[in-house]
Amino acid sequence: MSLQSHWPTHSSASSGDFASGHDARHPLEARRCTVQLSTGRLYLDAVASSATALLGHDLPPIQATDELTVERMLASLAPGYVCLIMKSSFAAAVEFAARLGRSSAGAEGRVIEINAVDGEPAPGGDILVVHENETLGRSGRWIASTAWKRAPDFVVVGDALALGLPFGAVLGRGGPAAKHGAEAASLARVAAAFAAVEREGLLQQGREVAEYLRARLLSVRESCPQIESVEGSGLSLHLTFAPPFAATHIRRRMCERGVLVGVDAQGRLAIDPPLALRIAEADAITGALRGSILDLPMVSASACCASCEDDD
Repeated sequence: MSLQSHWPTHSSASSGDFASGHDARHPLEARRCTVQLSTGRLYLDAVASSATALLGHDLPPIQATDELTVERMLASLAPGYVCLIMKSSFAAAVEFAARLGRSSAGAEGRVIEINAVDGEPAPGGDILVVHENETLGRSGRWIASTAWKRAPDFVVVGDALALGLPFGAVLGRGGPAAKHGAEAASLARVAAAFAAVEREGLLQQGREVAEYLRARLLSVRESCPQIESVEGSGLSLHLTFAPPFAATHIRRRMCERGVLVGVDAQGRLAIDPPLALRIAEADAITGALRGSILDLPMVSASACCASCEDDD
């Protein structure tokens, strides 16, 4: 594995080639640094955005498409749902879904809005609106919340499916479709991402490797009691540590070993690899975690990326 602390930028949307960009401190739609594993793919850490959670930086060939084609693709993400609208941003789609929820619930009804990454809510409420961006495809199915005991009334997907370009869409169980407002470039990326995941069987691969990765993390926990818990599902896993261990310190030690992870808003170590993760790479993650906890000799004692500098 080789660590690269530059910011990657797309140099060719059609061929999927990449070139290193200028060293911006906090780019809007990029994560902090990249790691290139033996497969040659570039993976990003989980610090800033979930937009590359499907394919990492391994862009498929992108061709022009049309709204009807993308609408049909979105409708196939979960049985029984149709695409009600496509928007120019995830935030706009969230706002539209909230209005739909309030309208459906009526004056006396109650709407529950939740991010699928937080898990299934307690029973209650008349209308359930679920945001699926971080979780899109990462549970081994396109829409994680459709496996809940209570399937959502409306599902919002976003820029994770458009591989980082601004995009949002609302899925529902029926009703008239509204006028779409998504950009052509975003539609093309949605179509390309959907086709790549389906063609390469990445949902099945992600589900199988996620089960393996979770089992390996639990094994590390058995031998390293400093890990208090392993939570999450699919390829979105979160670890808590017993004091004096801190997720930020483990994150830095793992980064020095060439494996990039993040720290979530709750201070947990966030392991969010893309669907294309391989078994050998899952072993690299757990090996780096164990070495970081046991404080085995580190590759470097200096900060290797902007995130490490922020941890100091």
